[in-house]
Amino acid sequence: MHYQLPTTLIILLSTTLTTSFPLLAPRQSIQDIADAQNAWRADTSMVSQFLSAAPSLTGTALTSAASTALDAENNELLHKMVLDATFLATDTSVQDANDILVMQHKFQDVVDGLTNLKENGEGMTPADVKGEVGEINTGRCGSVLPAIDAYFRAAAGVLNNGGTLFATRPSNC
Repeated sequence: MHYQLPTTLIILLSTTLTTSFPLLAPRQSIQDIADAQNAWRADTSMVSQFLSAAPSLTGTALTSAASTALDAENNELLHKMVLDATFLATDTSVQDANDILVMQHKFQDVVDGLTNLKENGEGMTPADVKGEVGEINTGRCGSVLPAIDAYFRAAAGVLNNGGTLFATRPSNC
């Protein structure tokens, strides 16, 4: 399994700093939590839209869209770090979600799949693309998106705005 060093380092550092040194982690404002949740959902939606459309894309349209989705996926880490600073040390559901995303490498598996589509998509057959999307969605739909939902539930408990967001699923989940 191939892990990109920058992505892995960001994940591990954010987890280590917020769990090992919770007093050093900045306490996030209600607005920071709301902004992180909304931005994470927007990035998740962008990746889901790509995965819904990817089986019908070919050539440079596929690689360009995969590049955009990969950027959104990596951007999700920024929003995760904000929510980790508030919830990771104290919320067991967020701790479990973090275990799935980081320790079980489920987030990295999505990054690896999107990277493959970005770098090799032009030469892939439609069957290859469908297979790669299916592999990404197996882990993403079954583990990653429910883990993100756990973060959103924790945020909803603090925001107390009467609603809970859920990570957007692709149509081929």
